[in-house]
Amino acid sequence: MSVRERGSTDVTGARMSALIARAETRGPEAGFGERVAENQRRVFQIAYSILGNAADAEDVAQEAFLRAYQKFGSLREAEKFRGWVNRIVFRLALNRQRGHRRRLTRDTAWQITETRAMVDGAEGAEQQIMLDKLRKEIERLPEKLRSVLQLSLVEEMDATDVGAMLGIPAGTVRSRLHTARKLLLEVMK
Repeated sequence: MSVRERGSTDVTGARMSALIARAETRGPEAGFGERVAENQRRVFQIAYSILGNAADAEDVAQEAFLRAYQKFGSLREAEKFRGWVNRIVFRLALNRQRGHRRRLTRDTAWQITETRAMVDGAEGAEQQIMLDKLRKEIERLPEKLRSVLQLSLVEEMDATDVGAMLGIPAGTVRSRLHTARKLLLEVMK
């Protein structure tokens, strides 16, 4: 899943492995390890698409599986595990993202100017300015529009899957996606 996982086993990875092994030997949690294996990559991708940082995404993915394990007995329909764990990781990633933003705002509030990375060439600089502007405008979108946009475009999920993850109808997903695109087009002109 990540560089840390390929190179060496970290404490959290070992903890997840122990939980899976324990779950496989018990009755109510039987099959949990298989479900983790089936959904591990997807859960990481969702976290990464929101956080943009592999280490944070890995932490959030592991936390999502830990919470899923703790509440696995309360899941009525085991075949709905994928959507359920996707919602867990999505919410955890959003919470972590909000925390990062709050800390960043607090830690940089005293700074008057922002330092920018040097970009070679006028075309590269222009593209960088447009990308920065687009990122800022996406961040300004209301959360309900931003989350639909992130899942639809970054994760390339269809309206039905996004709706299932967010607990809203597919038509509402399409409407919010249309509204988000329209707002971004107006601002980016």
